[in-house]
Amino acid sequence: MVAPRDILTAFRSPRGRRGLRVAGVVALLLIAYGLGSRQFAATTERYRAQQAELAAAREEIARLRQDLVNREVADRVDTASLEEMRQQLVGLQAALSRQEGELELYRNLLDDQEDATGLQVEGLTLRRAPGLDSFQYRIVVRRRASHSESVDVAVSLSIDGQRGGEPASIPFNEADLSMPGDALSIRFKYFKVLRGTFVLPADFVPSKVVLSVLEKGNPSSLRIVEFPWQVM
Repeated sequence: MVAPRDILTAFRSPRGRRGLRVAGVVALLLIAYGLGSRQFAATTERYRAQQAELAAAREEIARLRQDLVNREVADRVDTASLEEMRQQLVGLQAALSRQEGELELYRNLLDDQEDATGLQVEGLTLRRAPGLDSFQYRIVVRRRASHSESVDVAVSLSIDGQRGGEPASIPFNEADLSMPGDALSIRFKYFKVLRGTFVLPADFVPSKVVLSVLEKGNPSSLRIVEFPWQVM
């Protein structure tokens, strides 16, 4: 039987202390792996839920189409009812298109494991919004790293174009009136999807969007990307 004094002596030896440090490092790695696995599982669960919603939307569209055909053939639907059904179908098709785009985005973010490390701007999507000269935007910022700690990132952009025939540039906070400053501060681990609305002056003709991202405390992480002004 080993005496307590012998055990204490073993821990006090250099080999014992190295063993304790190795055990501590292994424990920290296991904890970090567990946290990253839970985050990945949560993202995968959202992806699966959206797949189920997409399948339900497709089934609903097929049902409405068949119902519309039956009513048209029977000629028992008045004009108002038919127009309402068409509007429902158009709305569902638009929602389906948006969901398919979101699913494709999440699929790429989850499946692509070969991107370079550091901050990446995955893309900019522009759509017309209700209101004159209003546009909805979606910006996807991604970070590839060997560890899963959250980071603080500043996102800023400008919209370049012409105003009154002269070159002009509109900063982020003037285009998106909800912005409190000239840059947006975000915090995330793997990726972040930013959404908002641009409102442009009536005499401004946009040509491109210049977008920059910078991780706090890491000047080398700066990424500047230009996107042509393309509205879907």
